[in-house]
Amino acid sequence: MSTASRGYLTIAARKPRYLEMAVDMALSLKEHTSLPVALGADETLEALARQRYPSVFDVVTLIPERFRQGRALKYGSAEASPFEETVFVDADCFVLAPLDALFDVLASEDMAMTGEHLTVDDERIHHGFSTRALIRRFGLETYLKTNSGLFCFRRSAALAIMDECLACHLDEVMKQLRWSTLLGRWLGDELAFGIVGGRRKLGVLPSPHQMFWPQEFSSIDLERPAKALLHFVWPPAPEILDALLRRAAERRAAAGVPNESGGEPWREEVRKLARLSSRRRLFGRVGWH
Repeated sequence: MSTASRGYLTIAARKPRYLEMAVDMALSLKEHTSLPVALGADETLEALARQRYPSVFDVVTLIPERFRQGRALKYGSAEASPFEETVFVDADCFVLAPLDALFDVLASEDMAMTGEHLTVDDERIHHGFSTRALIRRFGLETYLKTNSGLFCFRRSAALAIMDECLACHLDEVMKQLRWSTLLGRWLGDELAFGIVGGRRKLGVLPSPHQMFWPQEFSSIDLERPAKALLHFVWPPAPEILDALLRRAAERRAAAGVPNESGGEPWREEVRKLARLSSRRRLFGRVGWH
C-alpha cells in the first residue's frame, strides 16, 4: 500500500492547549516514521494549526459536528482521517520508539484497540464500573476493556463502527449509566468502545502493548524505552517530565516551530493527574490497570 493511503491521526479541539500537545506529540512521532501525520480539529484549532504550525501536520481536517459533544470526539476519527489505514495516537502522548508495525494488524482486522476482551468469568474495574456488571447489563459475550489513546482502523470499515460507538455512547451509556457519576464513575469514550468492541469482536493490538501503564511509570528510561508510547495517564516523575519538555523544545527549535507555551500545557496536565491520583480515582479513568 502506498504511504498516501496510510498514516497517523491525532485530535485537538476546544482548547488551544490540546493543539500545543498535539504539536509536540506529532514532532516526537515524526522522529520514528516517514508516514504522514494528520490532525483532526474543530474550526478554531484548524485555523490556528494552519496559521501557526503549517509544517507540523501533513493534513489538517475537520471533525464532524456530531462528534464534538462531550466525550465523543474520538468516534469522529474515521471521518476525520484522510487515510484508508490509520493509527490514532492521542495528543497527550510522547512517542519514544517506532509504531509503524501496528499497521500490520489491519491485514486481518478492520479495527484494533489497545486492550483485552473479558468474559463474565473475568472481573476488572473500568472507569469505576465492574466489567462483569457491564457484560450482564448490555447482554455481551465479551467486553473490550481498552485505553483509547492508541488504536488503528481501516477507514472504509470504521465509519460504521464509529457511528455505532456514537449511538451507543448517546443512547445507552449516557442514558443508562448517567447516575453512576454520583458514585465517582466516569462516562468516557472507552465505555462505548468496550461495549461495541465486545459486540463486534473488534481486534486488539499485539501484546506486549506499546503503552506505558501507570504501574510502569516509575521505571521509565527515556534513553532505552521499554515501550513506544508514553501516554499521560499518570504523573511522570519530575525529572522525566523535565527531560520530555526539554526534548520537545529542541524539536520545535529544530523544526522552526514556535514554543510560546513553554511546555505549560503538559505541566497543567500533570497537575490535573496529580490531583486525581491523590484522590485515588485515576485508576478508574485510565482505561487499564
